[in-house]
Order: sequence, then C-alpha cells, then structure tokens
Amino acid sequence: MISATRYSAIAQINRQAKLGEEIARAQTEISTGKKVQKASDDPISAARIAELRRVQADQVTWSRNIQTAQSVAAQVDTQMGNMADIFNRVKELTLAGRSDSASPADRAAMVLELQSLRTALSNISTATTPTGQPLFPTDAPLQISVSSTVRLAATAQRSTVFEGIAYTHGTGDLDDVIGTAIDAISTDDATARRAAADIALSDIDVAVQHVTDQRAAQGVRAQQLDVAADTLEGVSTQLAEERSSLEDTDVAAAIMKLNAKTLTLQAAQAAFAKVNSNTLFDFLR
Repeated sequence: MISATRYSAIAQINRQAKLGEEIARAQTEISTGKKVQKASDDPISAARIAELRRVQADQVTWSRNIQTAQSVAAQVDTQMGNMADIFNRVKELTLAGRSDSASPADRAAMVLELQSLRTALSNISTATTPTGQPLFPTDAPLQISVSSTVRLAATAQRSTVFEGIAYTHGTGDLDDVIGTAIDAISTDDATARRAAADIALSDIDVAVQHVTDQRAAQGVRAQQLDVAADTLEGVSTQLAEERSSLEDTDVAAAIMKLNAKTLTLQAAQAAFAKVNSNTLFDFLR
C-alpha cells in the first residue's frame, strides 16, 4: 500500500510538472504573440511558415521592382506628353510660317523657336532616370521581375520611339520633321515656301500620330504594372493571413487556456498537499 501511494505521488508530481510546462508555454505564446516557437512545436505548420516567409521575402523584392518600374513608366509618359506638346507647337509655327503675311523677321523668330523645340526633343531622347539610367534605352528595355513567372518592361527602346517613322517621302526620325519645318519656313520664295511647308505639315501629322501611338503603348505598360501591383497586394494579403493563422497566438484563447491550466494546477497542488500531509499511521489504520 505504501508502494502504491509512492507511485501515485510520483504520477501526481509528473502531472503537475507537465501542467507547469504547458502554463509556461501559454505564457510564452501570449508574451511573444507566436504559438509556434520551434519546429518541434508543430512540424507541419513550422515547415509551411518557413515556406511562407521565403515567398514573402520574394514579394518584398517584387514590390520594390514594381514601384521602381511604375516610377520610370510615369516619367516616360510625362516625357511623351512633352513630345506631343512639341509637335503641336511645331505644327502651329509651320502653319504660321507658311502664311504670306509672315514677315522675314517673324519667320526668323519662328525658326529660332523651332530650333529650341528640336533641342528639347533631343534632350527628351537622352533623358535619364534619377538613378542615371536612360529613360529610353538604346538596347532592349530591361525586363523587370514582378513575380516568379512574369517580367515586364517600364519603357520602350529609343529607336522604337524616335526612329524608323514612315513619312510620305521615306523613312526618317522625329528630329527630321522639325528639320523639314525649319527648312520650309526659312525659304524666302513664297511659292516654294508653301510647297515645302505642306510637305512638312504632312510629316508633322505622321509624327503626331506616331507619338500618340507610342504614348498609348506606354499606357499599356503602365496598366500592366498596376495590375501586377494589385495582384501582388492581393497575394500578399492572403499569405499574411495564412501565416498569421499558423504562427500567431489567439491571445483570448491562450489566456483562457492559461487560466484553466493554472486553476487545474492549483487544485492538483492543493489536493497533493492535503493527501501527503497524512502520517504513516494514517495509512496503516
């Protein structure tokens, strides 16, 4: 009987020790906010959490890539808007210079402005990003990773935007259009000036349409980046929710569990103390 009582006491001590460990773990979960402290706590959840952590780290990189690409795309769109303004002004000046009422002094002033617009167009073609990269690269634009499988460009190649344009008299660059307008307005003979200006105006219309098309294509690039950003945000939210469900402590439930186990431990300790307060003679009666 004494042996049985001894084994019962050992079992009670072990039970109380286990309760103490569970209470300590509950306290740790509450204080850290994490219910999986080490892989052995929940091997399956721990493995999934590690995978989610890796994917989330990749998404941080993709998010930064998208933000950088969106910034570049916005700069490109602004510059293309400036290009449209340049050619609209070139057309206005060409029409004004074509008129017989334009004096030599007027036409000289127009030529100076056209030359200034030509320089502005050249500056746009060689513009750079804040990091010093060409806004319109001479080589194929960098394809930026926005997910594990998708790569997008933020801009177009310089030759695509500024070169290889089919005019009525042959293929040329955007710069050629302004040069043609300058030559036309600089012509003193009124008849020859009108004929040259008409050719220049036809080329200007082609250039304006080309710039419009290029800006529309840039809008598609920007939209693709926006879609990628929205998709990434949605996936990020889902991953964060899944990771939280696996890793984060349900504080309310943990507190209830802690209180219940604390009461159980206190009751067990009280019962154990009472039982073991008996003497040997009490057990021998």
